[in-house]
Amino acid sequence: MPHAGLILLAGLLLLSLLLGVLALLRSGGGHDLRARVQGLSRPASAGTVAPGIRLSRPAEGRLRQRLFRALNYHPDIPQEQVFAWPLVALLGVVATGVAGAWLDSVAGRAMALAAAPLAGLLMARWVFGWQHRRYCDAIFLQIPESLGLMVRAIRAGLPLAEAIRNISTEMPAPTRDEFARVVGDMAIGRPVEAALARLHDRTGLTEYAFLAVTLGLQSQTGGSLAETLENLAEMVRKRVAMAKRARALAGEAKAQAGLLVVLPFLAALGMSMIQPFYIQAFTQNPTGRQMAMVGFGLMLLGLLSIRWLIRQAGRD
Repeated sequence: MPHAGLILLAGLLLLSLLLGVLALLRSGGGHDLRARVQGLSRPASAGTVAPGIRLSRPAEGRLRQRLFRALNYHPDIPQEQVFAWPLVALLGVVATGVAGAWLDSVAGRAMALAAAPLAGLLMARWVFGWQHRRYCDAIFLQIPESLGLMVRAIRAGLPLAEAIRNISTEMPAPTRDEFARVVGDMAIGRPVEAALARLHDRTGLTEYAFLAVTLGLQSQTGGSLAETLENLAEMVRKRVAMAKRARALAGEAKAQAGLLVVLPFLAALGMSMIQPFYIQAFTQNPTGRQMAMVGFGLMLLGLLSIRWLIRQAGRD
């Protein structure tokens, strides 16, 4: 009965957390913008781009693409990789071995065989995700300067394609590399808005979705391109400044989350010095080991949830 009650409590906590995450996902905006960007990039992703030029579909199958998406691995952005994928795979194998040895001594062979591979996959996903976030954050901080350079070039009388080409030569990396790919897409016949939509698909930055939709609408309705881009640049500058402020405020939440993780271990260390009997109940008793494993799992789940909420708040 105590085991059943503990499992039921853990299940209810996990269910409530999943429901909260689903509610947050459903309440998020940006669906209309996402649909517009997909509408811009869809004609250019398959089929004929220009007369005599036809694009082939990616060679990867759906299963491989889903695996890459699950691991946060982006093979189409090799310049973001601080660690090559063989090294990341080696880190995953090491994490699997360490987690398997620890779980085998604490929770038994069955738990080790079930959870150790998951630990290796999570390690690989974390490393790939860290590399991608680092790369996209560097591009995000360079967006205001990129749009300012584009506005100045257009006000000087240069066409839009030449203004984008200036970004691919004048801006530092990684924006220079990404806009070089945009220039390459335009060279094979893709429209400007479709090439920028592909840039949004690679980086996931909403600001480039704004730029792609703005250029697409401006090409259909007409008007002053320089004034339109200047208004967009001003809005993007405010968004970047707000994101920097949100990251500074998120430091407090991260410090509180770190304290919530460290305090139980400090309390356990103090208790082991005062009354070792209480700690031995969680290390030598099988029921105590199971309770400790459930506690560690819930703590890790809570820490990941807090981290995800902080990141979403800074992104929005």
